[in-house]
Amino acid sequence: MIVSNASPLIALGKQGMLHLLKGCFQHVEIPPSVLREITHGSDGPEVLALKHAIAGGWMRVRETSIVQFLEETASLGEGEKEAISLAAERKAMLFVDDKLGKAYARVLGVEAHGTLFVLALAYHTSRLTKQEVHSMLDGMMREGFYLSADSYRAFAASLDAMK
Repeated sequence: MIVSNASPLIALGKQGMLHLLKGCFQHVEIPPSVLREITHGSDGPEVLALKHAIAGGWMRVRETSIVQFLEETASLGEGEKEAISLAAERKAMLFVDDKLGKAYARVLGVEAHGTLFVLALAYHTSRLTKQEVHSMLDGMMREGFYLSADSYRAFAASLDAMK
């Protein structure tokens, strides 16, 4: 089981690959603010994928209380605060792409990874081929997912080192 913030769900959902989370982790939990962030004013493929995952029962919306330490910062949005708090409460891994969100999570002892971790894990477990990973990453970047050229090269090298 994992907890996810909105950005990995949006990135994977827009590519029609949200099911990778189910394959790799079986269950995903999200706080209500993450659900609102993704569905508010949007009817894109990520919304349909999210609703399908919730209806399928492998993604669950779970209430949580924001950790006091996080309530005091204006550096994070409501979704990040709730997702980090939920991961800490559930003692679960967290998916969040924001570097600052990862840093706050680690302060609370939460293991935090981003969307690239999911792609690497899907490749490592043979759920995706290397070509599919690159194609998906290219599609994510066309949809607004930011990745520097250096980070892209480092990620590609890490895939090569896996197998």
